[in-house]
Amino acid sequence: MAGLMVVRSNSQLDAEDAAAQSAREAAERQQIPVLSGLSGHVRKCWEAARDAKQPIERDMLKALRQRTGEYEPEKLAEIRKTGGSEIFMVLTETKCRGAESWLRDILLDEGMVPFDLKPTPLPDMPPDYKEKVNELISQNVIQAIQKNQPLDPVMMETFQEQADEDIRVKLMEDAVDRAERMKRQISDQFAEGGMVDGFNAFISDLSTYPAAVLKGPTVRRIKQLDWAQAPDGSYAPTVTEKLVPTYSRVDPFRFYPEPGVTRLKDGYCIEHHRLSKADLADLIGVPGYDDGAVRAVLDEGSTADWLWSAEYTKAELENKFSTWREDSTKFDALEFWGAVSGQDLIDFGLDAEEVPDPAKMYDACVWLVGRWVIKATLNYDPLGDKPYRMTSAVKRPGALWGVSYPELIEDVQAMCNAAARALANNMGLASGPQVEVSVDRLAEGEKVTQLYPWKIWQTVSDPLGSGQAAVRFNQPDDRSGALLGVYGQFARLADEQSGIPAYVYGDGAVGGAGRTASGLSMLMGSAGKGIRQTIMHIDFDVIGPIVQAQYNWNMQYVDDPSIKGDCEIIPRGAVTLANREQLNVRRVEFLQATANPIDSKIVGPMGRAAILREVAKGLSMPVDDIVPTNEQLEVRQELERKAQEQQAAMQAEQAGQAPTEAPAEVGPDGNPQGGGDQGNVVSNQITGNGGA
Repeated sequence: MAGLMVVRSNSQLDAEDAAAQSAREAAERQQIPVLSGLSGHVRKCWEAARDAKQPIERDMLKALRQRTGEYEPEKLAEIRKTGGSEIFMVLTETKCRGAESWLRDILLDEGMVPFDLKPTPLPDMPPDYKEKVNELISQNVIQAIQKNQPLDPVMMETFQEQADEDIRVKLMEDAVDRAERMKRQISDQFAEGGMVDGFNAFISDLSTYPAAVLKGPTVRRIKQLDWAQAPDGSYAPTVTEKLVPTYSRVDPFRFYPEPGVTRLKDGYCIEHHRLSKADLADLIGVPGYDDGAVRAVLDEGSTADWLWSAEYTKAELENKFSTWREDSTKFDALEFWGAVSGQDLIDFGLDAEEVPDPAKMYDACVWLVGRWVIKATLNYDPLGDKPYRMTSAVKRPGALWGVSYPELIEDVQAMCNAAARALANNMGLASGPQVEVSVDRLAEGEKVTQLYPWKIWQTVSDPLGSGQAAVRFNQPDDRSGALLGVYGQFARLADEQSGIPAYVYGDGAVGGAGRTASGLSMLMGSAGKGIRQTIMHIDFDVIGPIVQAQYNWNMQYVDDPSIKGDCEIIPRGAVTLANREQLNVRRVEFLQATANPIDSKIVGPMGRAAILREVAKGLSMPVDDIVPTNEQLEVRQELERKAQEQQAAMQAEQAGQAPTEAPAEVGPDGNPQGGGDQGNVVSNQITGNGGA
């Protein structure tokens, strides 16, 4: 039977030739000594960071076992030697879950991480600032000439100061508007980039491990589903792709900072990825990646040679069993962020314009899969920061890895477990009598292996005539009361050591001041001092830097001039906790205190509307439906002013008189001082009443 002939088009042959040529070029590049040095540099850093992290990994596994309610293998072996109960009281899980819920309640109360953007106290002056000032001065001079006012140096200086102040006020108003627009832009990017999901997982890690890591912003191509309407009125799905900044939680077990550093910015860091074949194939054609190297990795097959026992142990603790049987076509990849030789980057293919000095070290991102460098690019962050944010629930001075909640109560958990095991063993012993039987006095065929109610013992007479019973019963002492007291004492001690009291997660047995609403609020405020330290770490180590990075990215790449401006990043996690219970109460009190004619004239409708908006926000009410905007207030005031004028005109007409202007005030020199309608307008502008 004749074989079949395979027929390919010219385009297919060209594509195959191009792919083969790309693979040959990639192989040649990988064999260049300096590029091999780049691969060796990343490998060397990886081995050092992995070895330095092994004690931390043991601590993390211990914390995970403690939270999941499992003994360390050595401890479990000791318990089984003596026999008895193996009970494990999940006190750590309760505390960690309470910490998670408390942090989420504070930091994700509004569905997004709490932050604010405010313009800097002195916004940058525009290039035409002097021209605008001179223009305002000219207008004031013209008005003074028309009123026959003398133009002396004092008046000119007054015009200069007034023009400067007017321009600064307008600049500040514009800066506030730009900051608000930038805040909305960042919030939208957080929503699209998965910030909430990543931050939610980050909180779980923070409550369990010595540190938690959040990554972002990293620009990725994502697919988005849109709906297009056909001419017949039906809708059809369309899939589009776009580049967006994304955020994700990094598994602490797969994050490796440089040994000995105190801050991430002080050295390199490496993230370990497990990529599928599809993940690698999707990198072909992505800017920055070496297509030939990616194809070579795919041709060679899996490179799962960097795994270690901690990975499998962690998977089992997470109820992921038989992970060794997963798809074998997995690829281990190292994402390296740190200093790299300029010559290595040039040999990889970067332009000399990007790397002007081959002898210098440049902050770069390098991806290594097996022996292949599939990516090497410069770190384009303006400050050279890495896209990782790391913090701990409790800081350890001078260390990057802190103290976890399980570690804080490790001794307490051990004592509670010991008390619980002793309690279970004692309850078993004291639940019935211990029986002593003289087996030589039992009747033939009598069994002593079972004890049940109404049992009849058949015995023979004592040959010694001692008169002792053949069966004697001994009831062991019940020590459960004392053991429960020990357990309760150490369980209460866990509240102090962890800073997560029982009433935070709804313990109904709170006594004393906690029995009233105000007393419980006071207790929560006192307990909040401990969690506030953790929230401040999150504010300054995670939220602030990640918002700053997104702000810098928007300033550099987003083509929208209405959001550009100098802004100050303000994380609001600790502020939210501090003001949560009392801020809105104080706002309501302020509203009541200013509800008088004098204060109302000073604050004005605009100021009072601003306070009402904040009160409504604190009460989770629809602000836009309750309080009108400033523009709507201005329109309403203008309508009220016109209605008053019409009413005054009608009253004057009914009285047979022409409407007259308000009498002008007379100054000390006898001249009119801002009388009539002009004086009213000036007065209204000062008080903020807008003529109402």
